[in-house]
Amino acid sequence: MKRFINMTLRPVLVVGGLGTSAALVYAFAPQFAVANIAKIDFIQEYTIFVQHWGIMVGLIGVMMVAAAFKPAWVFPIMIYAALEKAFMVYLAMSNASESYSGGFWVPATMDAFIVLYSLLYFWSLYEERSEVGSGDTT
Repeated sequence: MKRFINMTLRPVLVVGGLGTSAALVYAFAPQFAVANIAKIDFIQEYTIFVQHWGIMVGLIGVMMVAAAFKPAWVFPIMIYAALEKAFMVYLAMSNASESYSGGFWVPATMDAFIVLYSLLYFWSLYEERSEVGSGDTT
């Protein structure tokens, strides 16, 4: 498992981070993003919330890309990203029957992939620590 993670971690962080950082559009062009990406009606009174969400999610994407090149950042960024993305998947699934959920399936699918990959990453760390603790060097 560790070999697989070592070979794929950087590409997953870069591609997943770039996809996640696309949420920055919500921070800087909230009306466009809500109407054209989420495909829901823009409500002016929610602008601050939409922009805050966009910057928060967008910056985790930027941090994911940065972590691809800063190994010390990988573990904390993976924890935060996995939790944030797992909640997005939960929200999409729990609201699947609602008409407003349609525009959220593409990001929820990407987030589900990253959550699954994160679980593999954490499992590989667990396996590595188990091997060190048991004295097994094979």
